[in-house]
Amino acid sequence: MKLKNSAGIGLIEVLVTTVVVAVGLLAVAALQGDLIGGSRTNKTRAEAQALANTKIEQLRDTIVQAGATGYTALASSAANESIGGVTETFSRSWVVTDQTNPTRKQVSVTVSWGDGSAANQVVGQSVIAFDGVGNSVLAAEGAGSAASQVSGPSTNAESSTDITENINLSTAGTPGSVVTVNGKTYIVQNDPYKGSRATACDSYTPALAAFENGLYTRRVDHDGVTGDEAIELYEKATISGTDYCIPRIRYNGAVIIPIRGIVHSGATTGNGQNQTLLDVNLFTFNTSESGTYCVFSPGVGAKSAPYVCYVGGNCTGFAGTVSTDVTACPGSIAAAIVGPGGWRGKVGLLGVAANGNNVCFAEEIAGTPATVDTARDYYTRINSINEGINKPYNCHDFLIINGQNTNAQVHSECVTQANAIAGLHLASKYIQRTISSGTTVFDPVIDTTYCAITGTTYTITGTIANAASAPSVTVTDLVSTNNCTATNVLYSCQITTAATSVTMNGTYNNETVTCALSPVSTSGCTLTFTATANPTYTINGTISGTSTAANAVTLSMSNGGICTNNNNGTYTCALTTAAATTSATLTATISTGGTVTPNTAQTITLPGTTQTLTGTTFSASMATTYTVSGTISIGNNVVITTATVAVDTGTGTCSLTGTHAENTSDSYSCTVAAGANHLSIAISPACSTGNGSKKYQLTDGTTTSVTGGLVINLGTVSGNISKNITLTKTSTGC
Repeated sequence: MKLKNSAGIGLIEVLVTTVVVAVGLLAVAALQGDLIGGSRTNKTRAEAQALANTKIEQLRDTIVQAGATGYTALASSAANESIGGVTETFSRSWVVTDQTNPTRKQVSVTVSWGDGSAANQVVGQSVIAFDGVGNSVLAAEGAGSAASQVSGPSTNAESSTDITENINLSTAGTPGSVVTVNGKTYIVQNDPYKGSRATACDSYTPALAAFENGLYTRRVDHDGVTGDEAIELYEKATISGTDYCIPRIRYNGAVIIPIRGIVHSGATTGNGQNQTLLDVNLFTFNTSESGTYCVFSPGVGAKSAPYVCYVGGNCTGFAGTVSTDVTACPGSIAAAIVGPGGWRGKVGLLGVAANGNNVCFAEEIAGTPATVDTARDYYTRINSINEGINKPYNCHDFLIINGQNTNAQVHSECVTQANAIAGLHLASKYIQRTISSGTTVFDPVIDTTYCAITGTTYTITGTIANAASAPSVTVTDLVSTNNCTATNVLYSCQITTAATSVTMNGTYNNETVTCALSPVSTSGCTLTFTATANPTYTINGTISGTSTAANAVTLSMSNGGICTNNNNGTYTCALTTAAATTSATLTATISTGGTVTPNTAQTITLPGTTQTLTGTTFSASMATTYTVSGTISIGNNVVITTATVAVDTGTGTCSLTGTHAENTSDSYSCTVAAGANHLSIAISPACSTGNGSKKYQLTDGTTTSVTGGLVINLGTVSGNISKNITLTKTSTGC
């Protein structure tokens, strides 16, 4: 008999499978429990953090300074709060600590649950300083159901507020005309459907007083505390023989701070023979904060024109000489709610970047700038905190140039255009007032740091290491002049600076090195480059034309090459660069009144080994140059801080000597090429300052201007020209 094999699962196999499945299910159950517990803990901690942040924001939302519910009354919790949450019942408490220099409150909020141990609590911390951002809403004129306008919260430490009242018109009006709506007078804006509230200037109570630049002011009580702490600024518009005043800005800190200077154009439009000067009236002023007012009214075709921007200060704590002038603190003021120092922010030009131009500051003149900017940043630094400036400034000029591709090219073009304007001194793009201790009290002394060249002149001689040919050497740290020469072993720089230290910069073989010179002295530091065995090239070429024209040609080379005009119809360039560099560019330029061809960058092929190469042959010609010179006679009661003289961009350079003082004469001289040209004179300020100011008049006997700038058409210059300018104070209000 034959037996068959049996097939099936044994008992032992069943038991093993059961154990494995059970262990897996237990692991999953344990993991699920951990996940549920962790989720609950995370949810509890997130809810506690939200409660801490909510309390900090509640304290931060205090929008008045004084009173039982004000900022000064913020205090620690008297008892813990009990708050029912989703997962736990929370206990919340907070501690408020007063801090000084600057005045602020340090807040720490603790939210705990369970046993309140460190593992069962979160702590939120913050620092709160009062800036009253809601004050302008609470104090807006006509607040309530009858309010026609509510001013937006101020972002400038409450130093000033825009008080212009605008409405939408149901039907179009004629721009500049007067309309009446609901018994109120409005002047139609450029948009015929918009109107700005205005009232006859002689109908205000308290009465308005003439200020400057066609503006009016008056002091009023705005915060309800005895004393007229606020200054209202009005813009005048004369329509059909009636003077209307439009409210513009209210300065809450009892003082208006002017920032003055001149805007210069070194930019051009068009190409070749059609190239003309870019008028400065294409640009407008802009400030980074609301509640400011700028005056910039250049004449037609002006190359240079003065400007002034009015910002708000804070007279709290001022104990110096008092004045009725609105640009000085009065004898007594109310406790205005204005942040420390009042306004801080930026003042700059709109339309520069959009037009493809750049702006020059002191940094661009001193060397290659780290950034390219169109505005100046103003602030006071006190105990590492930025506050308002609380100080007026003069001679903060702007120089607009044609747009450049690199920051190094910006520096080169800024230097070229700045040298062509006599009397130009550009301020830094960072204006910092430093206070080591105390508070930011108003300082009535006008900062004139940049109104004249100041400092000590040094001729610095130093050494160069590991360079086969002469590197490019410059000096930074806001020096006034920077004329450097170099060989492969030595450099010499003549500078004028008020700085205590300067930085020497050297560029060679695409490598830039620096060394610091502190204190400044005639003994320079060593510029040490990396020793290399890169190939060195000598490029020789010729310059045809008369000796005068050929000698006026300047050559430059990329990749760190250094070129020399030998003044005998030839030039030599030395270049050391990496063997992998296959080409470099060579460019020739000529001084004012000349032309050079080719006038575009020429490519020089580099073979990769040290050798002598033949460069491009250039042709140069020089037009006849002439002198335009004369005097600027400054009359009685004329007080200016800045005067500049220039001719059309790229056609010549000017020099100016004198002090610009009352009842004296400055002398100027411009070297120009033959051809059409214009002479531009600009002064700042354009009017006498203070209440009841009067316009200054510039004239050469034929052309007259009261805009702060005078442009004289010289016609086609074909010989020496003498133009004497007279500057007088008129009886016309400014």
